Amino acid sequence: MVRYLDDEVVTALLPTADAIECVDRSFRLLAGGEATNAPRRRSWAGNAALNVMWALAPTEGVMGVKSYPVVRAGVTQGTVLTLLIYSIDTGELIAMIKADRLGQIRTGAASAVATRAMARPDSEVLALFGAGFQAETQLRSLALVLPSLRTVRVVSRGEERRDRFIARMRDELGLEVHASGAEEAVRAADVIVTATGAAEPVFDGAWVRPGTHVNATGSNAREKREVDRTLLDRAAVVVTDDREVAQLDCGDLHRNGWDPATVPTLGELLLGSTPGRRGDDDITLFESQGLAIQDVVCAAYVLRRADGAGEEFG
Repeated sequence: MVRYLDDEVVTALLPTADAIECVDRSFRLLAGGEATNAPRRRSWAGNAALNVMWALAPTEGVMGVKSYPVVRAGVTQGTVLTLLIYSIDTGELIAMIKADRLGQIRTGAASAVATRAMARPDSEVLALFGAGFQAETQLRSLALVLPSLRTVRVVSRGEERRDRFIARMRDELGLEVHASGAEEAVRAADVIVTATGAAEPVFDGAWVRPGTHVNATGSNAREKREVDRTLLDRAAVVVTDDREVAQLDCGDLHRNGWDPATVPTLGELLLGSTPGRRGDDDITLFESQGLAIQDVVCAAYVLRRADGAGEEFG
């Protein structure tokens, strides 16, 4: 029998801390040659696009295909993410998962994995660009891996949404969360996250203090960039989630004249085959486009938990 798991079930079965460990494992499996990841493929017909990505994770016993449409008619609409999970041994369809929440959680978890590996452990101030769909899990995930975090400066153009986000996250996490201008936030930050839909850089790389770690998560199209060439030139360490994906989708690299083929991956850094931060003054940068292997490893974990919980979760 094929399981169907919706966003509520995924939220219940994939706590943030567990998602971070799943995503950490996915990076290590991919870098170690124990998993296969296919980059996102996009096909267009007029205003409609279909995005498809897939991955195979033999150690988890599964493989999966994630797809989602995007329809642009004045505003973007019709975006529903679906993940199909198959047995790697039999090819049997095991589950269909509504993957909106899964994708949101694993994207935040990826930033947490990078931050844990690359940021200074005494980091206290986070600058968060964006207060939309991805911002919540970015902040929630980073709060778990930054034990000294005390202040969050939120930069967002939509004041009402920003203020609702600030109030909600302040109550949940007990941190000092407040609105800020871009330059003020960047100059004060130990860690920066960009989670926006911007097509041009959201801050000047010259504002970034020595020792800062940056997670750039919003640009997964070649024509868009959230960071500038100045930041790339100043960074001692630049890693991406996957070179093949970056060659197709990383606007932060392409639009700044930076060859994705030369950039190591976070998985390689985690396995020790490429160096990370060497000192407290190093600026470090993680370019996150999102990988199907992250979805598949997280989904395998959710399904194992659902099996243990019995009928309550499908």
